[in-house]
Amino acid sequence: MHTLSLSAAPSGQPWHQAEAVARARLAATPDDEEAMLMLGLAIATGGEPERAAPILAEVARLRPDRPHPCIALAEVLEREDADLPVRLFRASVRLDLTLRPAFAAWLLDHDGAAEALAVLRDVPETAETLHLAGMALADQGSFAAAAERFSRLVARAPDRAGAWSNLGMMLKVLGRFRDAMAAHDRALALAPADTTLRTNRAVTLLQAGRWTEAWPDYDVRLRAPDRKGLPLSSLLPDVETIGDLTGVTILATHDEGFGDTLHFMRYLPLLAQRGARVLAWVPETLLRVVARLPGVTAIAAGGPVPAHDFHIPMFSLPRAFASTPASVPSAPYLTPDPALVAAWADALPWHGFRVGIVWSGQARPWLPGFSALDRRRSARLDDFAPLAAIPGVTLVSLQAGGDRTGHPRLHDPMPDVRDFADTAAIIANLDLVVSVDTSVVHLAGAMGKPVFMLDRVDNCWRWLHGRADSPWYPSLTIFRQEEAMDWLTPMRRVTAAVAALVAFNAPPEAAGRPSRVLELADAA
Repeated sequence: MHTLSLSAAPSGQPWHQAEAVARARLAATPDDEEAMLMLGLAIATGGEPERAAPILAEVARLRPDRPHPCIALAEVLEREDADLPVRLFRASVRLDLTLRPAFAAWLLDHDGAAEALAVLRDVPETAETLHLAGMALADQGSFAAAAERFSRLVARAPDRAGAWSNLGMMLKVLGRFRDAMAAHDRALALAPADTTLRTNRAVTLLQAGRWTEAWPDYDVRLRAPDRKGLPLSSLLPDVETIGDLTGVTILATHDEGFGDTLHFMRYLPLLAQRGARVLAWVPETLLRVVARLPGVTAIAAGGPVPAHDFHIPMFSLPRAFASTPASVPSAPYLTPDPALVAAWADALPWHGFRVGIVWSGQARPWLPGFSALDRRRSARLDDFAPLAAIPGVTLVSLQAGGDRTGHPRLHDPMPDVRDFADTAAIIANLDLVVSVDTSVVHLAGAMGKPVFMLDRVDNCWRWLHGRADSPWYPSLTIFRQEEAMDWLTPMRRVTAAVAALVAFNAPPEAAGRPSRVLELADAA
């Protein structure tokens, strides 16, 4: 028999009644585990997780064969306040150091890699802690250190397929493609039916430029157990296996990112040239842009699925055409609306060398792990300050959202932008676009506009490895990071390149305006 010394909570709170009931039960039966759990939950939910921690520690002592109740209660508390689980874990860890791996796992699932690494410091090394440390280091952009943790993990637990795949992904980032493929092959030997592992291997092949080998496996991502989408029985096969598409209706569907659709919509006119009736099912903000493609009917996504013979996600179109780095249909393939170009010309500054800038990408918090990725691929507006210091440069924002405070020299037309068709018209009036890896890179590249892209260390496969050019966009130049989160080094190179362009192409002040509009109108 034992007793608990607990301070009472103030009355009048919504959870006070539950606390009172639990205390009454404990007064009668001090070892009542369920009453202790009720008491701990009531106190923590009421905003005092620090006061609840000793109670839950006592429950854990009474149930040594079961998980610590803090772990289960964290999910309950998150529904009340996202800060409560972290406070409960912090208080509980102080009482029980064995909770540190569970706390680190929680932090990793909630965009807290930095604190997870701190929590794991000096924790005894196990397969679990090596995995957690590797994941946290990867989220932080420390890819070599993450690869080292995963290497130690597979040495300790060689039967863990996911660990081999994670090692392969880190080695890919480091450019060690042979070692990466060996790790992926080991992962698939252990779990050949795992769609995530097979997709990871395909992505590594794509980044290495081995596209022909990659495409058969890349569509495996569509067979993921949690996938929601159109039936795979009507997925468009490779077009060469079909031949003539006359009379065939093909529905091309939008993927997760706007940039994906802008990038791969280049294939849609090719389907139309083969005789297909091509429907593009895209978000409304892309409708007017996609409708500019010859032979393509753009339909707003969200309503009933249009009747079709085949469907294909935009991201699978390169597979359908068996594309290789040497055979991609390159840009330009998009002409902006001449009327919009002329309308936006009146709203933009016409002095100097006009540079459109984008410093951060589309946030997609609903995708697991995307917050960390977005943080690595996004810069700050302040990082673009060196461009504003170049004599003769006028900066124009192409950024959707974001803070412009304290940057009065930045011309910002975006509050009046309706969709990507307006953005395309603005770009048509500019001399250059400088951006991190975002949809605007694809939009400008599709138009043939010169683009300088600042790319992260763990770049997307489509930009291949170690190249400053791209087979997708002849007008694109890539300025790569040397270290994760370091935008200063590539921005120095961008600034020097822009300064050279300004010196070489000093545009006329007045004469430039009408010629630009007429030139685009003739091209349309």
